[in-house]
Amino acid sequence: MKKIEDNNTLVFIVDVKANKHQIKQAVKKLYDIDVAKVSTLIRPDGEKKAYVWLAPDHDALDVANKIGII
Repeated sequence: MKKIEDNNTLVFIVDVKANKHQIKQAVKKLYDIDVAKVSTLIRPDGEKKAYVWLAPDHDALDVANKIGII
């Protein structure tokens, strides 16, 4: 919740084979929002987590409510 409010960021669990460009395009296509940056990490349990920073003209909290994260 803190990342959503403070950093305008959404966090997703994605396929391990997905790259940053694919994640950015998927978020843009699925949710019709502009993405500023994507950062990824692979968790110790093997899942890949993607941090998606939204463009300044989009509010992550509104998007999270719209897509049902919150």
